[in-house]
Amino acid sequence: MEVRNRQTGCRTGKDENMEEVVGRLMHFSARLNRQVADSQSAEIVAMARIIADAFERGRKLLICGNGGSASDAQHLATELTIRYRSSVNRKALPAIALCADTSALTAGANDLGYDRVFARLVEAYGVAGDVVLGISTSGNSMNVYNALERGRELGLHTLALLGGDGGAVKEVSDLSVTVPYSGAADRVQECHIVVGHVIVDCIERMLGYYGETPLSGNTN
Repeated sequence: MEVRNRQTGCRTGKDENMEEVVGRLMHFSARLNRQVADSQSAEIVAMARIIADAFERGRKLLICGNGGSASDAQHLATELTIRYRSSVNRKALPAIALCADTSALTAGANDLGYDRVFARLVEAYGVAGDVVLGISTSGNSMNVYNALERGRELGLHTLALLGGDGGAVKEVSDLSVTVPYSGAADRVQECHIVVGHVIVDCIERMLGYYGETPLSGNTN
């Protein structure tokens, strides 16, 4: 009996055509990106505007997430503090990945519980008018939920990149972008980093910085 992979639709096992697997996975990921672009562009622009306005007022962006989403948090913070695209010369923008300090994470997890660690760091660094961006592929990461909830209490804007139906984190988000997929974290994470890059691009444009875009650059 032929068995097929539920996600790719391809035959499983040693007889799988790996080039077919690659094509199906990448096309599926592209369709998710297109779906988010078609249905949530307004939310993406609004999120970028909130962050850009915060930067213009001398405020900062705090970002948190777990696992691959922690990597995305650090990735996006670095795009803002160091550089996003070499064709754009601008000042550094204040963004902090709350998941990057292993001493704080381990102390918080040990002393307060892991569900509270990001909330504690929001309390330490956040001031009214700052922005906290939570990233959760399930939408149900309690430490991300608690970080945004604490941010609201302190007067921060709360934004989120989520997956599935948005989960609990959506409830404490002023604005969110939700990737409509819950089969696994991988496809959601791929879309999250694309959305994150687009947000950074929009922020730079909103602040008056312009450079070569992927649409005008060399794709060879």
